[in-house]
Amino acid sequence: MQEYRLKIRGIVQGVGFRPFVARLAKELSLDGYVENCEAGVEIGLFCDEKTLEIFLDRLHAEKPAPSRIIETSIRKIRRENGIHHGFVIKPSKKSGEITALIPPDIALCDDCLREMFDPEDRRYLYPFISCSHCGPRFSIIGSIPYDRPYTTMKDFQMCPECQTEYTCISDRRYHAQTNCCDRCGPHYWLETKEEKQISENVIQKAKELIYKGKILAVKGIGGFHLVCDPCNEKAVKKLRELKERPFKPFALMAKDLETVKEFAEISSQEEELLLSPARPIVLLKKKGDAFRFVAPEIDRIGVMLPYTGIHYLLLQEFPVLVATSGNLSGEMLCAGNSEAREKLSRICDALLLHDRKILNRCDDSVLKVIDGKKVFIRRSRGFVPEVISLPYYSSSKIFCAGADLKAVFGYIKGDLFYPSQYFGDLQFKLNQDQYLLMAERFEKLFDLKPDVVVVDKHPEYFSKLLGEFIAQKKGAKLVECQHHIAHVYSVMAEHGLKNCIGVSFDGTGYGTDGTVWGGEFFLIKGANWKRKGHLRQVLMPGGEKAARFPGLMAESYLHDIGEPLTEDVIKMIGAAEVLTTSAGRLFDAVSSLLDICNYNTYEAEAAMKLESIAISAMPCSIELPFELARRENSWEIDLRNGIEKIIALKRGNGASIEELACAFHKMLSKAVLELCKKIREENGENNVCLSGGVFQNSLLLSMCLKALKESGFMVYVNEHVSPGDEGIALGQGYFYLMNENESG
Repeated sequence: MQEYRLKIRGIVQGVGFRPFVARLAKELSLDGYVENCEAGVEIGLFCDEKTLEIFLDRLHAEKPAPSRIIETSIRKIRRENGIHHGFVIKPSKKSGEITALIPPDIALCDDCLREMFDPEDRRYLYPFISCSHCGPRFSIIGSIPYDRPYTTMKDFQMCPECQTEYTCISDRRYHAQTNCCDRCGPHYWLETKEEKQISENVIQKAKELIYKGKILAVKGIGGFHLVCDPCNEKAVKKLRELKERPFKPFALMAKDLETVKEFAEISSQEEELLLSPARPIVLLKKKGDAFRFVAPEIDRIGVMLPYTGIHYLLLQEFPVLVATSGNLSGEMLCAGNSEAREKLSRICDALLLHDRKILNRCDDSVLKVIDGKKVFIRRSRGFVPEVISLPYYSSSKIFCAGADLKAVFGYIKGDLFYPSQYFGDLQFKLNQDQYLLMAERFEKLFDLKPDVVVVDKHPEYFSKLLGEFIAQKKGAKLVECQHHIAHVYSVMAEHGLKNCIGVSFDGTGYGTDGTVWGGEFFLIKGANWKRKGHLRQVLMPGGEKAARFPGLMAESYLHDIGEPLTEDVIKMIGAAEVLTTSAGRLFDAVSSLLDICNYNTYEAEAAMKLESIAISAMPCSIELPFELARRENSWEIDLRNGIEKIIALKRGNGASIEELACAFHKMLSKAVLELCKKIREENGENNVCLSGGVFQNSLLLSMCLKALKESGFMVYVNEHVSPGDEGIALGQGYFYLMNENESG
């Protein structure tokens, strides 16, 4: 017999891992202990080698679903007095470097859901029901180890019945840190403009308000939702007006999967995402003109299933509810009761509040499925702070500042990337404050004080200024990484690549030549990169104003094919002539030229509507011409002939708007293929990485993937972070990691 000491690194705290280990050890009649520690979980066992093998096999095969084992280390030690007769869960210890991981918030499990609707159960209709396998995690934790005193559940002392469950090894709530009931746990109450606090029949009164067309602000796990009846046109229009969102789609929360199938098409992959413990919003293809006021003029609608007790209770009598982020336009969602009263009272008719604090606010995650693969639009609740494994080990601790409009930071320690939640637009002070607050919290939670800070090259990015502030405060080295290169490196990081052809299509980014990039082709070999091609440069009238007014970019492309600029545009350009190769602005221009969208009321509205209309014309037989022109050391994609043909066909009624929108996507995908082939011919590189926000476009990405694969390329895309600016932080970190790796 031998004593073994096991260290388990991964997501093993807050997921019922210690109770699982204790039960497994008892089944195998093992003496020993299990405890939380800074590394994750430590297990002491006294057994022979064969029994240890059985234990390890079952540990990996039967571990709780939300857990994730990254590394298991085993050492033999002399038998000490610390080994117990029998098997015990020891109190958590704090010593040494923190390498433990925290699980994301987990949707209510089936067992808890069944109990909540069981009239004989003592938690009948109690919305804060949870167990070792479900409930809030990241949103309530302040420090590691994940134990009740270090979470916002410390404010609620367990009653005798809950304490009995907590200490009973055969109970599902054995060592469940969120364990509570109606007697000892958090509670909801309702506040209206007429009544300060309603504590009786709260859920029923909330549902009655929704029936009457009222808007509710509902506090959940990671923050607030604004909720109303999607079938009440007046309520939806009122929410749009008060939230200053005239056309941007709202998300829906549906009662169950069968309800979703009534108004949306669902693939097996989409169904799997909807039902996953992360419970993200999934963008689904609408059936007909379903919920046209909720998601106007586009073919997809964002849908999620309930993930907390309060959601299920509200949806008892509603098949579907609008559940959009509870925030002021541009800001992060509200998390505190006082904050919600101050900011959301001007939008909602009532607030459904509770008394458990949200420590780490976290918006809903958003995904779509393209060619059978999930693509993140927003990676936040349900996924954060899950780490991403890297192919190389860093000797430095790296803070990656990310970008501005869809801000996400990240840290690298060892071979792991720690991504933050979504902060939104950093021009808003609340978002900046939360960014800095969470950077400090991540540092303390995971022992991440940075030696290096990597920022975007854009001199006016808020993320760069915040990164510089952190570097100065921590005494860290400051490194710059070009925006579009970071997009490509984010894909390389996920797939462990050293070399590739990188295609980076997005709205805007600061180029090394001082112009606005966004339609770029690179050759990357390790830490070295070269710009090998790009879309043809055009004027960007009004600079960033052109991102809001697609008509300005339409004028620019008309000018590029020889038509004169209007006087208004000439005045707007003035002395400051901004040039761009942006693919995002190209989509804006075509959307405007086809009279689809001339003003973006929300980001990428013109492009999304163009995509939606184009999909309806598939397959399309129209061919649009383009040229590849050699410009010194790089290639230029010249689409002027194709743009001219689009205009001629539109003016002459030679094709429908839908067909022309589809033909444009086809032309651009062919241009991507041909330029990648040129770069392969010249350099022998066969890997292609596609990234940037434009590749969230289902049609363009599908066309590019098909064309490139049929031509023998190995094609890679983002799978664990968004191809949009939220993925920039990962790319920045990998860029530095490659430099560090090559410099030895």
